[in-house]
Amino acid sequence: MDIKALKGLAVVAVQDGQRLGEVSDVLLSPAERRIVRLQVSSGGLFGGRTTQVEMGAVSSVGPDAVMIPSRDVVRAEGEETSRELLSLSEFTNLRAVSDQGRLVGTIAGAEVETPSGRLLTVEIAPVGLSGLFGRRQSVPIDRVISIGRDVVVVPESAVQAGSGSEPEAEPPGR
Repeated sequence: MDIKALKGLAVVAVQDGQRLGEVSDVLLSPAERRIVRLQVSSGGLFGGRTTQVEMGAVSSVGPDAVMIPSRDVVRAEGEETSRELLSLSEFTNLRAVSDQGRLVGTIAGAEVETPSGRLLTVEIAPVGLSGLFGRRQSVPIDRVISIGRDVVVVPESAVQAGSGSEPEAEPPGR
């Protein structure tokens, strides 16, 4: 599942069928290479509240909702989260640098396994204008060397021109 598709999904307790809010952010652990918590917002602009659900407590993730067993797994927003975890916007603004010291782009997204939250691939948008219109490269998570608070380091061989995970288009007429 595209990591960005989690944002905005309803969070529903299976036990009583209650909609508890919607996913307002995902919190990733760079060390574990997975989503560890979902931030859930409920209520309106004024008087709304934000809570969190550990990804391990999620029963399933569908196209329209994140299902949790009961409201008992919802916790108050933690203070310790900001230090070691990355929000979705922090993650998708990281620079990608090759192990040879070349800036190869910016993290544009990721594919995640649900409901575990494990990262499967990272998507890299090229630098410059080509990042807006160019082809993005998908790098399997097991090829990623490191994910830090500042950059993601990938092997040069994983991001060389034309080495994206999508197959090249066949020339016309073949």
